[in-house]
Amino acid sequence: MTDFVQRIQHGFEQREKNGVRYLVIPSFVEAGIEKHCFTTRIGGVSDGVYATLNLSRTREQNPANKKENLKRICDAIGVAYDSLTLVNYAHGDGVYLMDKNDVGKGITKKTDLPPCDALVIRDGGITAHTLHADCVPLFLLDPIKRVACVSHAGWRGVYEGITGNIIRLFEQCGCRPRDILVGIGPHIMPCCFEVQEDVARLFIEKFGEDVTEVREGRTYVDLQLALLKQMEQCGLQPEHITCADLCTYCREDLFYSHRRDCGKTGAMGSFIAFC
Repeated sequence: MTDFVQRIQHGFEQREKNGVRYLVIPSFVEAGIEKHCFTTRIGGVSDGVYATLNLSRTREQNPANKKENLKRICDAIGVAYDSLTLVNYAHGDGVYLMDKNDVGKGITKKTDLPPCDALVIRDGGITAHTLHADCVPLFLLDPIKRVACVSHAGWRGVYEGITGNIIRLFEQCGCRPRDILVGIGPHIMPCCFEVQEDVARLFIEKFGEDVTEVREGRTYVDLQLALLKQMEQCGLQPEHITCADLCTYCREDLFYSHRRDCGKTGAMGSFIAFC
């Protein structure tokens, strides 16, 4: 384990309001950014395999449930439902800088956002929103320049370098990497993220052998370690990085998992907004 990895912070804070359970990043709260969260599966109105706080836009065929679940989250973190804007994710490395003309896209109106897996905001009145059911939720915040991001980082996005793309866009907004705070949320961890040889080879070639582990003839990838290596290369400070250290596959009590549930499951959400 490198010195960089040893110096990162661990643990999101779990909160609950009106039965809605969600997670926040302590460093973001300390910086005065209360309007952010990663949701759990607890506190909504969906039932069956989607019970209860399902936010997926496609898997559950009851739009009233999904709208109510979103409204409950908005109430819990203090943002307006009409301010939500959903990433137009493509399981890649695309990053998009939003402005107020984008408010509501993917939620209250049809989206015309380019394919992207990360949304960056600088203005108030916009709540950036991504969806997850094993892929890594990434939160980034520069509390000095007031630039923030939520990202859906699947294995392809991690491999293709979505972290560096986000940080470069932050730099274009006047941010310095050493000022950026990061939260790496719950996702499928190396205890459960089994991959085939071709994917393992890609990660070893790009990030080194320590991002994979072989157990009983099966190979597993550590997406979080790969992300941390990217963040070190980009000049982020390890003390500014907080990892939730929660596996979506293992924690069926808290999270949906696309892989564990063979696709018959709901989705969690990441949200961030300025006042």
